Amino acid sequence: MDPVTEPHKPLIAVAGASGFVGSHLRDFLKGDYRFRALTRSASVAEQSPDATSTEWRECDLYSLPKVTKALVGCDCGIYLVHSMAPSSRLVQGSFEDTDLLLADNFIRAAEAAGLKHVVYLSGLIPKTGEPLSPHLRSRLEVENVLRSRSVKVTVLRAGLIFGPGGSSFSLLINLVRRLPVMLMPAWGRSKTQSIDIENVCQAFRLCLQEAELAGETYDLVGHCAMTYREMISQTADLLGKRARFFNFPYNWFGLSKHWVSVFGGVPPALAGPLLESLQHDLVAQPSVLSARLKNKFVSFEASFRKSVDGEGMPKPNPRSATQASDRKFIKQARRVRSVQRMPLPANCSAQKIATEYGEYLSRRFRGLIDATKDSDGVVRLATLGGIVLLELTPSPYSQGSERRCAFYISGGKLSRDVDPPGRLEFRLFPEQACLIASIHGFAPTLPWWIYANTQARIHLGVMRAFGRHLERKSGQSKL
Repeated sequence: MDPVTEPHKPLIAVAGASGFVGSHLRDFLKGDYRFRALTRSASVAEQSPDATSTEWRECDLYSLPKVTKALVGCDCGIYLVHSMAPSSRLVQGSFEDTDLLLADNFIRAAEAAGLKHVVYLSGLIPKTGEPLSPHLRSRLEVENVLRSRSVKVTVLRAGLIFGPGGSSFSLLINLVRRLPVMLMPAWGRSKTQSIDIENVCQAFRLCLQEAELAGETYDLVGHCAMTYREMISQTADLLGKRARFFNFPYNWFGLSKHWVSVFGGVPPALAGPLLESLQHDLVAQPSVLSARLKNKFVSFEASFRKSVDGEGMPKPNPRSATQASDRKFIKQARRVRSVQRMPLPANCSAQKIATEYGEYLSRRFRGLIDATKDSDGVVRLATLGGIVLLELTPSPYSQGSERRCAFYISGGKLSRDVDPPGRLEFRLFPEQACLIASIHGFAPTLPWWIYANTQARIHLGVMRAFGRHLERKSGQSKL
């Protein structure tokens, strides 16, 4: 039965639906809800076996108009996105900046589409007021952005989530199986609190079904708090092995992420933020929600038993079947994404920033490049000989917005003619005192290896220089 034939069930939009948490959530809640799963991967939608409850919608989460269109008709939303995996062949920018942009897109789209409620899975935040790791700082920033609109938002904060196919438990198991002796940096002695995926799913169901729980922030209590070293020791006991350690007095994140990635079987982009978060003591605080789940908590040992096969090997991640085809598609598409955070001068609109950027390019490359704008607002970056390098056509979806100014990359010698076209956008975040200047889906004409070592480097240098220019301007009342 197609999910749209069951209109009595509420329709929930899920961003991040194909991953570990999203897959378990949809399976756990499918008796009560229908899902519209947003994915940028055609492979995921084609290979999905659960069409009875899930309507897959191919959607670029970096495109505000596309996200808005995808959310129309949904009752609520579940937001599970963390942008640590590459989304283009070349990505210039940090996961913190891309997470900020994606969260703003989702909640703006949710508001425009009339969603009543959004539930976000965040991370445990230390209560000591200490400086946060980039990963946790980003989670907290996303919480604030999601709550910046009129939609009611519930935040669930969880530590390491264990269960079949989860990367956190797979990493633990692989470390124990592959390393008879481990060098244990200081981060291995901080306390953290893990939780089973089943308990996370139960928390989502309560927040979606019981109105009095909606709109608050809840830490999710699960397994007993322990250090990461203790987690490794317990995992070794369950595997019938012995874990041996050499303590090291420093965190040593730069080296740690590489050996954890190699022996734990996870990408460095995932291992690094995880380890940096472990420098904090992350223990869940009691809450009304956790009290409701108290008698249902799954033990650490039970989580382990569910997460391994008969040989003690970790069960595969739900996305593992399609990741290879996704990587191949990304490579063949030869697209570029650049997301750069910059200071926000006072009393500026996104349109003023865009105008300043064109004027800045003309000044910085005087004698080489000139930026002009015609009566239709089309911007052309051309050489003094009249050769148009890039043509930027205003997007109708950002007209009239003080906080967003977007252009389609509609032509020029440096850009291939592709569908959909690339985009240049300036997005303001006054609450964070910053702006995001971004390029999405840019398709260069130069051969890839030449582009990556010339034009791409020049673009990144120019954007960083423009950021410093805005920083100097930030003390002024207006540009």
